[in-house]
Amino acid sequence: AFQQIALAPDRSNVAVVMADGSGVLQIQTKALQYGTIRQLTAFKGMSYDPAWSPQGDKIAFVGTDSGSDEIYLVSIDGSIVQQLTSNSNLWDKHLSWSPDGSQLVFYSNREGDRRQLWIMNADGSGQRNLSNNAYEDWDPIWVP
Repeated sequence: AFQQIALAPDRSNVAVVMADGSGVLQIQTKALQYGTIRQLTAFKGMSYDPAWSPQGDKIAFVGTDSGSDEIYLVSIDGSIVQQLTSNSNLWDKHLSWSPDGSQLVFYSNREGDRRQLWIMNADGSGQRNLSNNAYEDWDPIWVP
């Protein structure tokens, strides 16, 4: 299962996972006051696991356009999409922002086919295995 909804920090919008006209799951925002919907992604593969940045200016999410589950950022108007991770046939998913918005924690199976907690800077740099153990670790949530 994946995260399908995320509330904006100012509680005015939600990021939702909804199918586009072709039936592909995309990240969309819905204004809670007016109900207006804006599609932010237009991937051929599905997009899911949205997480608003603490500042409310970006949404991190997982996309499958490359053939594997990778982490991306999209601006809240949809004009800028940036891929943060790149691993063939592996998973990088279920991300959570640090309270100051400078880092993301997520899980990945890129080392030894076991799920481990990873951390990276918000621009995708500095990716490192945080849990680094022989066990399965997944679905992190960064608590302020």
